Amino acid sequence: MRTCRSLVIILLALLFLLGSGEMPVRADKKLPVRYRQWLEKDVAYLITKEEKELFLKLQQDEEREKFIERFWEIRNPTPGAPTNPFKEEHYRRLEYAEHYFGLGSGTDGWRTDRGRVYILFGPPQQRAFHTSHQKLRPIEIWFYSSSHPALPPFFYLLFYQRDNIGDFRLYSPYFDGPDKLITSHQAQSGRLQSLRVIQEAAGREVARISLSLIPNEPVDLESATASLQSDLLVSAIRNLANHPLNKNDLDRRRALMERVTHRLIVEGEILKVLTVPLRGPDGNINLHYVLRLSKPEDFTLGQSDGGRYYYSVAVTARVFGPDNKLIFTQEKTLSRYFEKTQVDQIKNKVFGYQSWLPLPPGKYKLEFLLTNNLKQVAFRAEKSVVIPEVPTDAARLVELVPFSEAERVDPARSNVIPFTIAGVKFTPLPEQGLELTPGQDLNVFYQVWAPPRDPRQYEGKKLQVEYVYGRPGSRGESRVVRDELEKGQFDPAGSLISGKKISLADLPLGNYLLTTILSDPDSQHKTYGTLAFRVSSAPSSPPVWDIYDEELGDDLRKGVVDYQRGLSYLAAGNADRAMAWFRAALQKDPTNEQVRSKLVELHFARQQFAEVASLYRDGQAKGSNPANEQTLIWIAESLEKTGDTKSAIVLLESALASNSESNPVLYLTLANFHRKAGNLDKATELERIGKSRLAAGSNSPKS
Repeated sequence: MRTCRSLVIILLALLFLLGSGEMPVRADKKLPVRYRQWLEKDVAYLITKEEKELFLKLQQDEEREKFIERFWEIRNPTPGAPTNPFKEEHYRRLEYAEHYFGLGSGTDGWRTDRGRVYILFGPPQQRAFHTSHQKLRPIEIWFYSSSHPALPPFFYLLFYQRDNIGDFRLYSPYFDGPDKLITSHQAQSGRLQSLRVIQEAAGREVARISLSLIPNEPVDLESATASLQSDLLVSAIRNLANHPLNKNDLDRRRALMERVTHRLIVEGEILKVLTVPLRGPDGNINLHYVLRLSKPEDFTLGQSDGGRYYYSVAVTARVFGPDNKLIFTQEKTLSRYFEKTQVDQIKNKVFGYQSWLPLPPGKYKLEFLLTNNLKQVAFRAEKSVVIPEVPTDAARLVELVPFSEAERVDPARSNVIPFTIAGVKFTPLPEQGLELTPGQDLNVFYQVWAPPRDPRQYEGKKLQVEYVYGRPGSRGESRVVRDELEKGQFDPAGSLISGKKISLADLPLGNYLLTTILSDPDSQHKTYGTLAFRVSSAPSSPPVWDIYDEELGDDLRKGVVDYQRGLSYLAAGNADRAMAWFRAALQKDPTNEQVRSKLVELHFARQQFAEVASLYRDGQAKGSNPANEQTLIWIAESLEKTGDTKSAIVLLESALASNSESNPVLYLTLANFHRKAGNLDKATELERIGKSRLAAGSNSPKS
C-alpha cells in the first residue's frame, strides 16, 4: 500500500513537471535585444538546437544578420525568389497568435499551447468548441491534415481549460486521460466512467478523440484505454524543430544551397517543360517529361586537366497532389565525359533532360529544379498536369506530341527510356511556341487508350482518323488528311501508338492549328487532340541535345518506381491500390524498411495486427530493422495484440539499448507492456524515465 502511495506521489510530481514545461535556454544577456527577441520569440518553435548554439557563438551583428538571412532562405519554398512565403506566413501566424490566444491565459499569446500549434501549422481545417457542457471542462478540438514527415497525415489536437479558467492546454490522451476533461466531482469515478460522461455530453466522436488524436487509430471505448501513439504526436509537436525527420529535411535544403550558390528563378522562361502521359504494355501510366533550357549558351561544359570535356547536372522533380501536399521527390545526379568530336556536334544545341514519373490518373503539380553543378546555377519551373482515366467504353486519343526524330531502340528497354513506346524513341519538340520553316514536315505521335481487351477481338475493325490543319478562325482554308488505324494493333493493355507526317510545303507564313479527330465506327465515339504551330522563315527554336538517366532501370528493379506509384495512389485516397504497389516494391527489395513502414501503417490503421506482426518477422528474417520509432510502436502494439507480448518487449528494449536518445514514448510503451506482463518494478522505472525525458524535452517557452 505504501509503495502504491509513493508511486502516486511520484507520478503527480512528474505530471506537474510535464505540465509546467521546461524553461527554454536563454540567450546571453549581452546579446542585443533585437537578436535576443528573434531567438527567444520569433523562431522559438522553428530553430534547432544546433542552429541555436551556432547563433549564440556569433560575435558580430553582421554575422548574425547573415545567419538570419540564411535561416529563412533554407526554409524558403522558392529559394532565391524575391519573396519568402514561409517567412511571411510565419510572422502572420505569430502576430495572430499574440493577438488572439493571450487573453485570459496569463501569458503572451505566442507562448500558449494554442499559440504554438497555430504558429507551426496555421489555422486548422476544422475547429469545434465544447464550452457549455455542465459536466465538461471547456474544450476546443482542432483538426489538421499535414504533409510534415514527422507527423501523421491527419490528426486532431484537443485543448482544455484545466480549472475552467485560464489558458487552454494541449491534451494528452495517455497522461491526462478522459478524467481531466470533466469536472472534478465527476472525475473521481475513473477513466471509464469519465469517458461515458464525455460521450453522453459531447458525443461518441469527442469520446473517441479523448483516447486517440489520430483518426485511423483503433480505440476501445469499452475499456477507455488510450494508446501512446497520440502522445508520440504530442511529443513531436512540442519539439518539432529537433525531430530527426525535420532536421533531415533542413540538411537536404542546406546541401542544395551549398551546391547551388546562385539561382535563377525565372518561371517558364529559361527552363521549358513538356509532359505527356504514356501507357506501357503492362497498362501502367508514366508521365514522361523533358526539361530544356532556352538557348545553347544557358548550359556550359567543364574541361578536365586531361583536356576532356564533361557535364555534371542534378535534377529534382517534386510531385504534389491537388491539395498541394508533397507526394514524393525524384532526385538524379548525372555526369559524363565527351570526346572533342562529340562536343562539336552539340555546342550549338539546346541542353535538355528527359525522364518519367510513375503517376496514376489524377491532378498533380510538378516542381522541377535543373542544376548545372559546374556553373553553380539552378533553373526552376512548375507545371500542373492532369493524367486522364483509362476509358472503360471507347477508344481515346490522349495527346498530340510533335517530334523531330524517331529511332529504333531495344524493345526490352522501352519501359525504361523516356518517350519510348513499342521500341521507338521519340525526341519531342516544345508544345508551346512550336515553329517550323516552309517546306519542313510536321511530325506528331500520339497514343490511343482503350479498355484492356484481347486484340484478337478487334480483328478486321478499324478506327478513322482525320488530321485537319489551317489558320485559326479562317473558313474554307483548312486541309484534311484521312487515315485508318487497325484496332488489332492494340496491345492487351489497351494501348496503341500512332503518328503522322504532315507536309507544310506550300503553306504561307503564319499561325496554324492542327486538330486530330479519332472516330470509332462501332461506338460512334469521337475524341480530339489539338496542336498549335507557326510557320516562320526564321524559327527561333535551335536543335536540341537531350540526356536521360541510363540507370532508370535500377529504380524499376529495386521497387523504387512501385513505391512512388503507391504513394501517388495513397495521396489520391486509394489505400488498396497503394498497398498492392507497396507489396510489389517490398517483394523486389525485402530490405526496404521505408516501404515496410508504409505497409505497417496501413495494416495497423485497419487493425490487421497479424499482418503487421508478419511484416516485422519477415523483416527480421532479412536482417533489417524498423525504419522509425512510430513504426516500432505500431509493430510492438501489434505483437502484443496478437498475444506475443514477449516479442514486443524484446523489440522495444533492443531499440532503447541501441539509441540512448530514443523518444520518451518508447519508454512509456515498454512500461505498459511490462506492467501487462506482471513486472511492476520494471514498469515503474521505465515510466519514471519516460516521463522525466518527456518533461525535459517539451521545451515549452512559458513565461
